[in-house]
Amino acid sequence: NEPIRQRMVPYYLLVFACLFGFATSHPRHGNLAGNIRATQSSLADFLGDAENAIDGNDMTDPTKGSCSRTRVESSPWWRLDFHYHYRIYKVKITTSSDKGLEGANIHVGDCLKNNGTNNKICASNISIAPGQSQLVNCNDIGVHGVFLTITTPGNGKCISLCEVEAYGTHEPHNDI
Repeated sequence: NEPIRQRMVPYYLLVFACLFGFATSHPRHGNLAGNIRATQSSLADFLGDAENAIDGNDMTDPTKGSCSRTRVESSPWWRLDFHYHYRIYKVKITTSSDKGLEGANIHVGDCLKNNGTNNKICASNISIAPGQSQLVNCNDIGVHGVFLTITTPGNGKCISLCEVEAYGTHEPHNDI
């Protein structure tokens, strides 16, 4: 029995060392949008992938492949999945040079019901001119959650974002 036990110990240590060596920690503060996943309600064309809006490049020309873009549709949305709980205090949005945001809402929370629009509102009725950036405050105390959703309610709308930065702090949450 003892020889088998001795052979197994190095394997356990090797697995632990591999997991420890490749694991990356989540950001605790600062721009939280760099190492996460983005999705959106639809894809307008091959250049408009949702993750283009978190690539660190705030170039506003949508033909250069650094902006996200939904199709023209009813109440389009664009969403970040932080994978961890954060209290979001500010969101910086840069729109594409040919399409601004008009009447947009930012929701933050833990629920994906109705594509995240059932979550708490961080800010509402945001309008940003084409090719411009705006820093938006999430009320006085920030909003806590795993998901951040930007939506433009109404028919015949499109969302085109060239960069989204979310600022907040890691805030563990134990009841999920």
